[in-house]
Amino acid sequence: MIQAILFDLEGTLINVDMTEFMRNYLGILAPRFAHLLPPDKFSKQLLRSLETAQSDPKPGQTNIQTFYDDFSKATGHSLLTLRPIFEEFYESDFPALQCLVQAIPQGVKVVENAIQQGFLTAVASNLLLPLSAMREHVRWTGLTADHFTVIPAVDNFHFFKPQLGFFREVAEILGVKPDSCLLVSGQTRDIICRELGMKMFFVGSIGLEEQTDYAGNLDDLFRLISQGNL
Repeated sequence: MIQAILFDLEGTLINVDMTEFMRNYLGILAPRFAHLLPPDKFSKQLLRSLETAQSDPKPGQTNIQTFYDDFSKATGHSLLTLRPIFEEFYESDFPALQCLVQAIPQGVKVVENAIQQGFLTAVASNLLLPLSAMREHVRWTGLTADHFTVIPAVDNFHFFKPQLGFFREVAEILGVKPDSCLLVSGQTRDIICRELGMKMFFVGSIGLEEQTDYAGNLDDLFRLISQGNL
């Protein structure tokens, strides 16, 4: 029995060109650190440290702790120096990136319907951002952070999507078992969640129906939820 629905954002609730998004993200973030590192060097190390945090999670450490450990060591700058600059960026500059994102109208309808039908809801995004930025990112969908019981972020999670630990952690915080969860995503790499018994609604149709539990568009998902067919 499905008790919780996890929603990917990119390609599911919003349309965004992630290559363009990351280029603009780094383009306005790196200059804030120009007094410490050349922008090009900063951007390359940021991506390397994020990759390290993603590929080598540390037991008991949040993702952002692992990131800062690697980034601080590589750049020679302390957490006390780096963190306030990042925090100011996310508060002041990050919201400007909304212009690169287009909300998918059916997304609001589907999430609100899921809540009305009694399902717990959670975000399952690929973006590697702190919670303050993830709450802002959720707002770009036309929803608010209050629509979701769980919003994974680098400062409150210990694994990255699509690692199995990520899906386990979402389910644990929701207070349900993985096999009581449905992931809504259009990314093939997320199919791995089914190894935990988690169900998946694949947004789209590219011949993967046999590898997922459901497939279609958000209108199809809306009908499944409304008719009690999950």
